[in-house]
Amino acid sequence: MAIGFSDNAVELWRRDAEGDGWTRAERVECESRCLLYTLALSASETWAGMTVAAGTIFNDVQLWCVRDGAVRVKCVGHEGSLMRVRFGEDGDVVYSSSDDRTARVWDVPENAMDSNTCVSVRPSAVLAGHVARVWDCVRIDGERPVYATAGEDCTVRVWDANNARGTETLEQGVTRRPQCELAVLRGHRGRGIWRVCKLKAFNGDVVLASAGADGSVKIWNMSDWTSASAGQKDSMALHESVTPCPDGKLTSDDAADSTDIEMHEEPAESASSKKRKKKSKRRKSLFGPNDEYIRAVRIARYGVIYVATNCGILYRVTISSKGAAWVWERVCESASPLMSMSVERTDDSDVVAVSDLEGIIKIAHISCHTGSCTNMISFRASETRVLMDVFLKNGYVFASIVGGVIKCWRRDEVEQCVFTLRNPYKHRILALDYSEELQIVAVGDQKGNLCVFDANTKADDLVVLAKKWSAHEKASSINACEIHPGPVFMTGGRDSNACCWSVSGDGELVLDTKWTAPSKASVLFLSATANGDFSRAAGFRETDFVAYSVSDQRQMIRIPCHAQNVPHDVFMGDGDRIIFVHRYKTSLHISMRWSEQDVVEDKSGALWSHGREIHTIRFVPPPGGAENAPLGVVSGAEDGTIMRLLYDATRRDGARVYSPSDICKHPGGRTVKSLSIYKENDHSYVLCAGGAKEVLLAFRLTWSRDKMGAWDFKSAALVIPKPEDKPGTRAWTKGCGYVEPRAESDQRIMDVATYARDGEMRVLYSTSLGAVTVVAMSEINRSWRMISSLKHHSCPALAVDVLERSRVWACSGGTDGGIAVWLLDDAEVAAPVCVIERAHQSGVNALCISHTSDENVFIIVSGGDDQTLRVQEFRVDDASASPSRLAEFKFSHSSAMRSVWSDGSRIISTSVDQRVKIWDIASLDARLEIVPREGVVTQTPEPEAIDVHRARDGALTLAVAGRGFELYDIKT
Repeated sequence: MAIGFSDNAVELWRRDAEGDGWTRAERVECESRCLLYTLALSASETWAGMTVAAGTIFNDVQLWCVRDGAVRVKCVGHEGSLMRVRFGEDGDVVYSSSDDRTARVWDVPENAMDSNTCVSVRPSAVLAGHVARVWDCVRIDGERPVYATAGEDCTVRVWDANNARGTETLEQGVTRRPQCELAVLRGHRGRGIWRVCKLKAFNGDVVLASAGADGSVKIWNMSDWTSASAGQKDSMALHESVTPCPDGKLTSDDAADSTDIEMHEEPAESASSKKRKKKSKRRKSLFGPNDEYIRAVRIARYGVIYVATNCGILYRVTISSKGAAWVWERVCESASPLMSMSVERTDDSDVVAVSDLEGIIKIAHISCHTGSCTNMISFRASETRVLMDVFLKNGYVFASIVGGVIKCWRRDEVEQCVFTLRNPYKHRILALDYSEELQIVAVGDQKGNLCVFDANTKADDLVVLAKKWSAHEKASSINACEIHPGPVFMTGGRDSNACCWSVSGDGELVLDTKWTAPSKASVLFLSATANGDFSRAAGFRETDFVAYSVSDQRQMIRIPCHAQNVPHDVFMGDGDRIIFVHRYKTSLHISMRWSEQDVVEDKSGALWSHGREIHTIRFVPPPGGAENAPLGVVSGAEDGTIMRLLYDATRRDGARVYSPSDICKHPGGRTVKSLSIYKENDHSYVLCAGGAKEVLLAFRLTWSRDKMGAWDFKSAALVIPKPEDKPGTRAWTKGCGYVEPRAESDQRIMDVATYARDGEMRVLYSTSLGAVTVVAMSEINRSWRMISSLKHHSCPALAVDVLERSRVWACSGGTDGGIAVWLLDDAEVAAPVCVIERAHQSGVNALCISHTSDENVFIIVSGGDDQTLRVQEFRVDDASASPSRLAEFKFSHSSAMRSVWSDGSRIISTSVDQRVKIWDIASLDARLEIVPREGVVTQTPEPEAIDVHRARDGALTLAVAGRGFELYDIKT
């Protein structure tokens, strides 16, 4: 075994003959004695033939031989610290990545390692494009070889190896080559991607694995860029093709696309009035009023696309048998321009509905086998120039008319309108879905309003069941709407959010879950699993079309479109199968990733990651009386997300944690600091979350079983308040005079605890300004009601906890090391029953109040920055509590304690030292004693929170959270 060291030396170690140990056989030091940031060893059959690539602190890469330690090649050119060096497979190429935001490729001169002189080489390729330091670089060979680089900007970038050669170095001025950079892969979160490696998948495809600071490993199919078999039926590589529209006429070429119209002054004007030439911001139109161009496009199935044009022609575009070309066939013609189109698929035919400018809707039944039109129906849906869109849903035809009006007909009986619905907000409806089974219609309009109508009525005008004004933020349009069993309503909009809604008992639309697309991309298309969870979403980010896999948080595809408002459509199949088509000028651009092979389901499950530090974690107990039901786990982190998953200890190793998803994101996108679980009944719990800007959230978690009998819990939002701003200092703004700015609240919720009083949930929380408050939830108003203000702390209150007995007791700890004990009796203003000053030398980071076998005694377990574990016993006398016995364990951990849990007889604690320890509380007549019992080193860096669930058989399940989380099963 060869080992490289940071002092630019390499050692050879051999295994002992018995195989019990290793012995150092040789050490070789490089003649250049300098420190290294990174090092790589080339594969060699002999020790003497090994070559070392040393990335020095002087920003160059030195290649030296182990046989004599002499430097033979210096790779010079980097302008920043080296992060990583690699050898090529044959050892004749070196790849390096650097703090200067570039990766470089170095060709080792032939026979250079056998010469007696040192040569300096310049890079043969410079890969410049990352906006932060580059951590790794790897080459992937194929029909078209590519480089893949990983950077601190959380992207993996793919580069054409052939076009990258000869790129200018930094000293000569590096310029980005658009034709060199093939793709930017996004999906990781947090502080960057650290490593990439290539491997072969089970089907022979070359894939890339990336790993980063968010603790996740993501797999990318590289055949999109390396395979020459792109587009074939047995390939999942991305295939792009262009097919021009027949008879399409373009009035100006590419040069006219960006030509500005100059407006010159009239000659008769005086010279003094001629100040400058004005340029219009309007561009010349590419089309004349009589030119044929694509108005709408819809994908029916693989290889079949329908196109509606401005000249009233409906085309059927099909892929040829060899997959090399697209064939255009006319289906029907209209006397006026076609405005919109909708397609519904059946087993034997495609049903296509088109609407024109005159208010006429035509419905064509087109055979899937012959491509011929077997039936054509035409009828008038509205007056001229007011028909905006047409929708086909479950055998019904819907027409969207100006003013938010929707008319409905049966697809095969269009003589009579079935019903009419009117948007109460009067805005144009862009998205619609109809459930014949539930007899409801859901619509979303261009201002982000969502309405649900009852279709189970004989009235001509439908009645609104529920409505939500501005369901999507900032009046962003709703472009996707789906109805799922429950009923659950899924919507996607241009505010980057995909939302799940349900109807409450009082007829209000309630937000259950929300997923936010990365990089503020719009959500125009949605795909859901059989269980009604988001699986994929697609939309536009700037002028690029982007599709995301929601289940494993990665970008599936990204295609430049030059604009957002061009006609386009997407068709999503199983797995990574996707087809996207859009118009560019007079042509259709078609991008396909499709394979006729069966998609193999990933049984391992791709876990989600916060990407930042997890501050809090809580177990959701399984439903009462359920056999083999999993545990729920919810967590909150620095990135503002609240996430959930399931844990089943009876599953095979590697699959015990599954079904991850987001519950919600903090309204301000800031830290979620604390979580608490309140039990309503055996199947229902309330999750309370507190964090930055003094925002307190509440969600209902309900256990249910699917058709296969598997348990899972669904979340429904109860309270999501918006962060309140406070007045700022009056300031002068140039051009505006004096303004009254608004400043965000700098008070954050530090800890949350829940309890019941008179059958109603109460929430106790502490803040960074020392406030300790009790509130109650008003579910009807979706808000919080003040109950009590607990006055004592003049410093940040870091932790609180509650104990329910005949009376409700609570404790709180601050940064001054003091602990206050409270009796929670709903008094408007309350003072502590007891205060222990300087219980710890500094901040009280962790508190747990627990009962004991004596009804008149409870204990408070605390841990702080002083590394002391403390157990204080209190004796209760009616409405008072006084401290009695005390136990302390000095230096219980080697660094600051973060979290503790106790059931009155045992304690579990964790600390920044990555130790999880179990302690016994021993009662020795006149004194208490803390007895160490067990301990383990957790693999979770910087642990910050723990939670424990006790099963009916007494077994404990422990969760430790920090930068990631870890689960333990503790047998007692």
